[in-house]
Amino acid sequence: VNGVTTLGENIADNGGLHSALLAYRKYQAMYGPEPRLPGLERFSPEQLFFIAFATNWCESSTKESLLHEVLNDPHSPHKFRVEGSLENSVEFTKAFNCPKLDEKEVCTIW
Repeated sequence: VNGVTTLGENIADNGGLHSALLAYRKYQAMYGPEPRLPGLERFSPEQLFFIAFATNWCESSTKESLLHEVLNDPHSPHKFRVEGSLENSVEFTKAFNCPKLDEKEVCTIW
């Protein structure tokens, strides 16, 4: 993946995830907690938010289509869009109790 080609969209993905989480938190503050989903009670509402974010990008690609995407699309392949956005999300690491991030490795713009 050419980071120069995908930079603008990578930034947008990071900002979009952060903005969507802020909107979700505002929704929860206004309307209260959502009912727990049967079978998914072990996940907090914020964990489910991030799971839904990642699930949105699930895809199955052929090697040929992935190569075409990498060479011609200003977006990173879906896998990297998810991984990159979540790796740069302090909120994600808190929601899943991940080891503390090295702040020098995290890209935060907004």
